[in-house]
Amino acid sequence: MELVQLKSVQADLAEQGFAWLRGAMPIEQCQALKAELSEFTLAAGRGGVRQIHQKNSVIAALALQGGIAQIAQTVLTAPVHLVRSIFFDKTPQQNWLVAWHQDLTVTAAQRFADDAWGPWSQKEDQWHVQAPLAVLQSMLTMRLHLDPASAANGALKVISASHQTGIMRTELDISAHEAVVCEANVGDILFMSPLLWHASSKASAASGRQVLHFEYSNHHCATDLAWQPLETA
Repeated sequence: MELVQLKSVQADLAEQGFAWLRGAMPIEQCQALKAELSEFTLAAGRGGVRQIHQKNSVIAALALQGGIAQIAQTVLTAPVHLVRSIFFDKTPQQNWLVAWHQDLTVTAAQRFADDAWGPWSQKEDQWHVQAPLAVLQSMLTMRLHLDPASAANGALKVISASHQTGIMRTELDISAHEAVVCEANVGDILFMSPLLWHASSKASAASGRQVLHFEYSNHHCATDLAWQPLETA
C-alpha cells in the first residue's frame, strides 16, 4: 500500500473521523473470504458473528498478520493490538437497522474494578466494558466490504467530524447535521473512529451486504485487557 495513501487516511481520520481506501483488496481475495465465511449461519435476529477471527484461521491471519493488520500497524504506528472483530451479514432474511450511536465498548478478558471503566456487560460469554476517552481515541475501526454497499442495501451512515465531541452521554441532534452514506465497492476499506456517530438503515433492496469489521488500538492497556498483538514484524 502506498504510504502517501495512508498519510491521507490519517489526515481524513483526524479531520472527519472517517476515511476511505478504495480498492484496497482485490475482488478475487474478497470472494475467497466470502467462501470462507459461508459456513457461518446467523441465528434469527442476529446481524453478525462476534470475534470472527477466533472462529476462522483465514480471518485470524488477515486480522493479525495479513494485509488488514499491516495497514492498521502503519496507520496507528506503535505496538498495535486487535480489540475485536465482527462479521456483518445483512440479508433480506436478516435485515436490521441500527440507530445513531458511538462505539463506546471494548472487550476484556475479565472484569476489574476501576471507576474510569464501565458499565459492564456480557455478550456471548465475553466481557464488554465502556472504555475511557483516551482508550477510544487510540482506536481505529476498519470495515472491509465483501459486497457493494449502497443506500438501498443498508450501507453505513456517518456524521462527519462528530468524533471531535468526544464521548456524548446524550443523543446527537441529527437534524442539525447532514448524514454521509458510505457507499462502497467490493474491496473498499472504510476507516472510522469509534467516537464517530454512525447508523444503518434497513435494506430496501434484496441484496446481501457482507462486511468484515476490525477494531485496533495502540493504547498501553491492551495487555491488561488481553487484546491480541499484531504479528506484522
